[in-house]
Amino acid sequence: MPRPGSVARQRGAAAREHDGYEEAKQLAQSGDADARRALACQSSVAPELLYFLSRDDDTSVRLAVAGNRHAPREADLLLARDGEDLIRARVGGSSASPPAELPPLTAKKQQITTEITETLAGDDATPVREAISVALKRSIDAPAHIVQQLARDIEIRVAGPILQSSPLLGDSDLADIMNSGPIKGVLNAIAKRRNVSAGVSEVLVNRAIASPGESSAVGDLLANGTARIGTGTMTKIIDHAPEHGEWHRPLAARPDLSSENMQRVASIPSDAIAETMSGRNDLDNAALTALSHMVAKRMAELTKTRADEPSPTKPAADLFLNSVMRGGKIGPVCAAISLRAGIAPEVTMRVLMSKNAKAIASLAWKAGMSAVQAKFLQTSIGGISEQRALGPTNNGGYPLAPPDMEWQIGLYVGN
Repeated sequence: MPRPGSVARQRGAAAREHDGYEEAKQLAQSGDADARRALACQSSVAPELLYFLSRDDDTSVRLAVAGNRHAPREADLLLARDGEDLIRARVGGSSASPPAELPPLTAKKQQITTEITETLAGDDATPVREAISVALKRSIDAPAHIVQQLARDIEIRVAGPILQSSPLLGDSDLADIMNSGPIKGVLNAIAKRRNVSAGVSEVLVNRAIASPGESSAVGDLLANGTARIGTGTMTKIIDHAPEHGEWHRPLAARPDLSSENMQRVASIPSDAIAETMSGRNDLDNAALTALSHMVAKRMAELTKTRADEPSPTKPAADLFLNSVMRGGKIGPVCAAISLRAGIAPEVTMRVLMSKNAKAIASLAWKAGMSAVQAKFLQTSIGGISEQRALGPTNNGGYPLAPPDMEWQIGLYVGN
């Protein structure tokens, strides 16, 4: 037999629970909308009271029930057909993933859940369909037909979350969607999926190149480190890369470039490619040589004097040189500075490798670089410490006189 004290405690708890229920019931029926709304937000409220509040005349009360993940499925279904778009969207965001502490749904409750998602997925209001799409984007239990429906929605804000994240879409689904017609953003969303297969990548690249305004999807695919891109597809990307500057940085950073493709990419005249590839530690000699040649060619273009200009315009050339120096590779930097300074590459290389702060600063001066750039050249390429590097004077000039700098360079020309 249970102890008298234990029985008393159980009766006391039951009485308190009854009193709490009665108090909640009175609040649910009260004329105070603020009190009803506060009650509708509570997770401990009895399901039948939340269902009662889901039919409340006050929009804010129904909205609170719609956001309560402990609301019964019957209440969610009712609210999924509410006249207010915001309420239906709120249901979509909260009903798709009930709290983990709740028991598994019965067959009847699961049927109601499917009806809720079908109702929201077919809603006329885009924000409502978007809400259920976001809620289901990573679900492995979502009804397959609803995922397929959302993935083919005419609004990319609805289709996008599913296309980018749903594990229920196979390669054939993705290929079919990409080939079914142009919806701006579809290719971009698919390009950002985890573990895009080589087959999907091929279809995506072909569609992006063939469709005006869709080329940015290739950049997204290249930036996706989990995407697999076949040799033929990569070759096609590189063939078209010179005319698509937004591809250059992610293309130059791809770790899966073959040696031949690395050389081809390094040959594309581009500030982004020069900077990105200069920062890579896996370039072979052929790729490094190709990069150095590209940098020299690009620098020549940027410093070319036009017939209608008295002298070369340097801002673009300075920016390009800065990007190459940030990469930290001495070969490409040597190629760029040699051309700007009018000094043979072998002499330029000797100066850069001299560990002589005065000589490197003088080389920068000869190349028309600022004193700030000269210090960066010393530290980033020349191996000079910050303490030993020669920085600009108070007025931004070089700390050495021009004759002294000419003399410093002359020490290396005859060696």
